[in-house]
Amino acid sequence: MATVRIHSASILSTLAYIGRIAQVWKIWKTGHQPFADAGSDTFILATPNGNILWTCDNAVIDQLFKMHPKIEQPIQLVKFYDLWGPTISSVSGDEWKAHRRAVSAGFGNAMNKIVWDEAQHQAETLAIHWIEKEDSVVPVIRSWTSTLALHVILSGFFNKRLEWDDYQSSAAVPSGHRLTLDKALFTMLSRLATIFMTPRTLLGKLPGRMFREAHVGFTEVTKYFQELRAGVTENMGVLAGKRNKTILEAIVLSAADPEITGKEPLPEESVMGNIFFTLLAGHETLGSTMGFIFVLLALYPEYQQRIQEELDQRFANRPAHEWTVEKDYLPLQKGYIGAVQKEVLYIYNPGSFLMRTAVEPVSVVDSKGQSHAIPQNTLALINIAAAARNPAVWRKPQVPPERYAALCGSPALYFQPEKWLGTDDRPDEAKDGLPAWHAFGAGGRACPGRMFAQIELTSVMAKILKDYSLELVVDQKVLVDCRGDKKLAWEKTRDNGIKMMYEDIEANVSIGLMKELPIRVVKRKM
Repeated sequence: MATVRIHSASILSTLAYIGRIAQVWKIWKTGHQPFADAGSDTFILATPNGNILWTCDNAVIDQLFKMHPKIEQPIQLVKFYDLWGPTISSVSGDEWKAHRRAVSAGFGNAMNKIVWDEAQHQAETLAIHWIEKEDSVVPVIRSWTSTLALHVILSGFFNKRLEWDDYQSSAAVPSGHRLTLDKALFTMLSRLATIFMTPRTLLGKLPGRMFREAHVGFTEVTKYFQELRAGVTENMGVLAGKRNKTILEAIVLSAADPEITGKEPLPEESVMGNIFFTLLAGHETLGSTMGFIFVLLALYPEYQQRIQEELDQRFANRPAHEWTVEKDYLPLQKGYIGAVQKEVLYIYNPGSFLMRTAVEPVSVVDSKGQSHAIPQNTLALINIAAAARNPAVWRKPQVPPERYAALCGSPALYFQPEKWLGTDDRPDEAKDGLPAWHAFGAGGRACPGRMFAQIELTSVMAKILKDYSLELVVDQKVLVDCRGDKKLAWEKTRDNGIKMMYEDIEANVSIGLMKELPIRVVKRKM
């Protein structure tokens, strides 16, 4: 393991520098190059105030994930998520177990069915909305997929259904509120960075629109969460026997049950925090991933066609209301729908890197079989983006050098989902020549909403692609420049899209393509 000594920077200034790199240079964008430059897939920055380990070695990453609780979340560095009180992300030990059990109670077979059905409804009505209200053309699909993800989450969390036409009407604002629940959440999510960085005492006092909106969004969501929690606590006797609980109900009831928490009930602030943290994680990752999936399927229509062939074969004339998560989810995961999901989550994982810290000294063995000691209190930065594009494990097709250079080496050049065909919905470990896949983490800190996310993605993809196709929109100017050659114009449009899938990826809470790459939604001829 290589060691780089830093003599003049404290660990905090180093982390600040890493933070700037994440935003300005985008850890996802640099990929494996920093490790190639360092000559090692794992190295330690030695600073006066502590060690920082960077790794993109899948064997090391796998061990770091599975060594929990010896390898823990660096809770001091993620406390900015604690908008109300401690959450599952910012606690450890027995307290973490209590939070984990409370949050996990919201995800189960009953919720799987709710997610599947709601995702079907939202996908179908969104496609209709695109055709009838947007003239079939979607300039920035990520903005729509993020909203779709939030619609499904609101159904699962609060049993609240939003329709796409709701945005054209003025819904009644409940007494005592300034915004409806959905608008409060949209406002808060859009100003989340401001809320994270601004002291609460100043949020409502600083001038400027962003501070004003952040304050209103945060205040309104706080009120709603308090009211929703109170509604559950006042009806615990009735709701305890309810079969299909919402995630809100399950978390509130579990957080109040000492047999589940193993201690005193979780305070109101932690219940609210865990609801929002779980909602945020699902909204950001699902919206981003769904956006990448639809763009890549428009760029590679051959894979879209293979998905549609599988859907036609599986469902034939079976009505959509007869599609079920119990019968259809796993078979779809083993086909091209699941393969595309895994490939997108592998190359375009919404989280560029994760952090862990060594609570005690540990040893890991890298992919070359060498053993390395990690000192206590070492901060480990797990570079998911670099691990995915590590040439030691990334199987990618050959691309002519001139094409590689023209398209800036975009990872979208190497979109090859068939490698994942036949794998189940949890291909976490390296096997059968495939690299390790850590899209949802692993070990004790693995994402508790994993099934929620994968079921939603599968349901949305199946519903939209069974009835519709997604096509790149060729600009008239490109067609003129190609002298009316439609095939050449499409290829130029496709290449521009592939290039954008590297150059124009933006990083914030997650990565995404927020610039215009118009896609046309076309009803399939059956």
